[in-house]
Amino acid sequence: MNMHLRLPDDVHARLKAAADEDGNSVNSEAVTAISDYLARRQTAKVRELAARIAERDAELLARLAE
Repeated sequence: MNMHLRLPDDVHARLKAAADEDGNSVNSEAVTAISDYLARRQTAKVRELAARIAERDAELLARLAE
C-alpha cells in the first residue's frame, strides 16, 4: 500500500537527520517511528484495561495478597 505523507519542513529535517544518523532512509525511519508509536499506544490501552480490572477487583486482590 502506498501513502503520501506531508510533513512540516522542520519535522522532515529532524526525521532526515535521524535517518542519516542511523544509516536509514527517511522512509525506513518514518516506518520505524510510526511502528514504535503504535506499539506504545497499544501498551497504554492494555495498561488502562489492567488498571480498571485492578480497581474492580481490588478487594479480591487484597485478599490474595494476604
